[in-house]
Amino acid sequence: MKEKIKNMNRNYFLGFNRWTALTLFFLLMINTEIFAQQDSTKIEEVTVVSAYDPAVNDAFKLNIAPKITDDYIEKPNFEYSVISKNINSRLGVNPIMAAKIAGESAPKLYRNYVKLGFATTISPYIDFYAGMLRSKKSGFGVRLKHFSSSAGIKEYAYPGSGVTEANVYGRKFGNKHTFSTELFYKQNRAHFYGYKPDNFPEISLSDKDIRQTYHLIGLKTLYESTYRQSSALHHTLKLNYYYLWEGYNSTEHNIMFDADIHKKVNFFNFSKEQKLGLDVGTDLWFNSDSIATENSGIVSFKPYYNLKFAQYGFYVGMDVALQMDSATSVHVYPIVTAEVQVIKDVLVTYAGIKGELQKNSMKTFSDENIFITSTIEKRFTNYKFGQFGGVKGHLGKYFDYNLMFVNFTVEDMPFYVNDTASAPAEGLNNKFSVVYDRVKYSRVIADFGFHYKSKFNAMLRGTYHNYFLDNLDEPWHKPKLEVSLMMDYNMQDKFLFKAELFTFSKMYTPVYQYSTDNNGLKVVTQVAEEIKGAVDLNLGVEYRYSKVLSGFVNLNNILNQKYYKFYNYPSYRFNLMLGITYSF
Repeated sequence: MKEKIKNMNRNYFLGFNRWTALTLFFLLMINTEIFAQQDSTKIEEVTVVSAYDPAVNDAFKLNIAPKITDDYIEKPNFEYSVISKNINSRLGVNPIMAAKIAGESAPKLYRNYVKLGFATTISPYIDFYAGMLRSKKSGFGVRLKHFSSSAGIKEYAYPGSGVTEANVYGRKFGNKHTFSTELFYKQNRAHFYGYKPDNFPEISLSDKDIRQTYHLIGLKTLYESTYRQSSALHHTLKLNYYYLWEGYNSTEHNIMFDADIHKKVNFFNFSKEQKLGLDVGTDLWFNSDSIATENSGIVSFKPYYNLKFAQYGFYVGMDVALQMDSATSVHVYPIVTAEVQVIKDVLVTYAGIKGELQKNSMKTFSDENIFITSTIEKRFTNYKFGQFGGVKGHLGKYFDYNLMFVNFTVEDMPFYVNDTASAPAEGLNNKFSVVYDRVKYSRVIADFGFHYKSKFNAMLRGTYHNYFLDNLDEPWHKPKLEVSLMMDYNMQDKFLFKAELFTFSKMYTPVYQYSTDNNGLKVVTQVAEEIKGAVDLNLGVEYRYSKVLSGFVNLNNILNQKYYKFYNYPSYRFNLMLGITYSF
């Protein structure tokens, strides 16, 4: 206890002495500073005994170098054996069968089909078809069709008309070629009803006197290759013949032969689709009427080269046409087409130049206007030099379009006019002839299509024509604007709706005014008379009672318009047709 007290006293004393020394030192420093401030003029002397010599003592280094010890580990040797033993598993694995894709079942076909109808214009209608079922080797079929009308049109002569057709066709499929042929007959009957009998009391014409009937019989054949090899020489051969005659002893024979031979080539490595070909054709006509006999023809040679690569396509060719009639002449037409897919399948632009020689025949005229004279003049029409261009494509899956312009210089373009030479009385001009003129002709075409699966389809087409004539006052019987709209809708394969709209703008025809001058001579004056435009709207509904039986109703010229396609030839107004269809 005494030792502990002794140590405590010693520690206290030592602590006390430290604080006492620090206090004295601090007071001494303050006192020195004060005295120094009081006597700043006091001079002190410092004596330096020797110069300052700094020195660093020698360091002692460790002479031990680091070292990594490489210990070797010996790889052990293992010896083992596999005990072979079968383990019975209760799990059974069945083999995986290949997936099967069921093919779409082909719709059932019927050998025979008949469509019967009757309209309020006293118009019976029949369309019969009989043919083979599906076959990979051959095909054969027969078709008969008839439609006629015998209702009258107020104030006009008897307008009865009718068309009867019969076709027999066959086809044979081979490994490398396909052969098809068709034998056809057509009767087109009409009456020259384009006048009002009350205006000509001095003339008595029976229905037989104004009847016109055309008969056409012919044969078509086609022989074409179906090679699968791209290097093969592909070819298509056509041989057609028809004989046309009418009730006024005018006849026409036509023989047409065409051969197209082409082969895929490889002139340029950057293109995989190149085709070089030659198209050779011969078209001969033999005409005879009550005035003259005439033979004419066209022989053409068309070498061409077709090239496609990336989004570009080019067609380069030439048409050398030999015109044969009273004189022989040669026409050469360059043919160049370029196509660029700006946006694949969405926007495609195309342009080119071309020309063509066409023969106006009794068949081409009567197909367009059955009210022509039997001695109509049949010239060649020369489309000398034409330019065309446009854009086309698809917007989505359902909408497609084509906008196109065509510009031609045409020699001997035909226009229908009323024939005065065949008139049975002055002013009774109920037959048509043609006049020809040199024309600068341009045309703008706009096509729009909308297709939704197999339920709804719509097609709109508009065409605008422009004519610059050398001699004629107007493009007789040629409207400047034509528009057509066709739609059909399938409602659950039970109801089928269709609508058709046709419209055309006004056109002109030359009419003749008769007068007498001061000397008593007859004067004939030609003036242009306007034929008003029209709108023809038709609707149809078909109800399918079953897959083989259906009924339909067609409403024609719903707007009940009385319009003229040819001068003084009015059409039927509103009429209705009822009918049925049956397959067996």
